Amino acid sequence: MSALALIKTLHLLGFAGCLGASAAKNLLLRRDEIRDGLLRRLLLLDRISGLSAVVIALSGLTMMLWLAKPTEIYLYSVLFWIKIGLFIAASAAVVSTKPMLRRAARTAVLRPKRTARAALAFDLSALVVLAVLGWLVAGHGG
Repeated sequence: MSALALIKTLHLLGFAGCLGASAAKNLLLRRDEIRDGLLRRLLLLDRISGLSAVVIALSGLTMMLWLAKPTEIYLYSVLFWIKIGLFIAASAAVVSTKPMLRRAARTAVLRPKRTARAALAFDLSALVVLAVLGWLVAGHGG
């Protein structure tokens, strides 16, 4: 397996981890109260999405700078910059839920607020759009 194929695989696995964890977190947050095993699952999913986001960022940077197309192609692509901005906004939305999750870990109960639900719903929606943008930036859109 070439270095590019390995990095692309890591990038896709990171994306799959983020998407799956985000979808599962959104399902859990539909409840009025989360405790015990479900709270532990939510905290684990949060760790998975965080690690997956790091994998996406590092593998994406590696492809952009060294392994895929010439860096200039990315730097002058409007779609690429929209993708980067959306990734940052989605990551910020997830980070905004960290205090709530830390509090829930201490108190062993989570009563999700509307703002946390909205932040994580935005994250999930952004991930779907990021998938399309990534596909287009990779050159599959026409």
